[in-house]
Amino acid sequence: MSDPQASPRRAARDERRLALAAWLRARGATPNGLSLFAVGLSALAGAAFFFALRDPPHYGVALLLFAALCLAGRIVCNRLDGLMARRGGMVGKAGEVYSDAPDRLADALVFLGVGYGLAAWLPWASDLGWAASLLAVGTAYVRVLGLACGLREHGEGPMPKRTRMLAMAWAALLAAAGLALAPVAVVAWLLLAALALVAAGAALTIALRLRAIVRELESR
Repeated sequence: MSDPQASPRRAARDERRLALAAWLRARGATPNGLSLFAVGLSALAGAAFFFALRDPPHYGVALLLFAALCLAGRIVCNRLDGLMARRGGMVGKAGEVYSDAPDRLADALVFLGVGYGLAAWLPWASDLGWAASLLAVGTAYVRVLGLACGLREHGEGPMPKRTRMLAMAWAALLAAAGLALAPVAVVAWLLLAALALVAAGAALTIALRLRAIVRELESR
């Protein structure tokens, strides 16, 4: 049974996004600029993850909170760039490139920052960071593969882009709380578990999308 309050809440949320997009556009922001700004936020988040457990705990807490804020900012940018392009009549010929390619770099900057930041405690964490990065790219590759086959865009799976960033943002918040209360090693394992969850979820997402694509092709 659907929530009767869901539609008004969704409409209000969409209105806020439209208002924010209009405000940014009035100040010279562009969809492509937002896409590139999201990469910058991801780079800052990755750097914060990298240094968080190497600094004294009070600095580490601040860095982890900063990483969560940057990831939330990236999510907002990813929401607004397409909205601004569609509603503001700013769809450019290279818009798809700016919309998709920077996200692949942004994912890698975050996951590699986490992986290499944990390498001092868990030497193989950097390998997991690379695995999460490659699998995140794989989810986008399979989605584009479906489009290249003339199919609809397939978004199946538990770990799309927004969920990946939400997972790492929540992990940063939990790690910040943990760093104030628990040994660094415990926080390192918490962040490693989040990275492993993202990698496993991305692998499952790839498998589900490939299966959907194959089934749709075979049913034609």
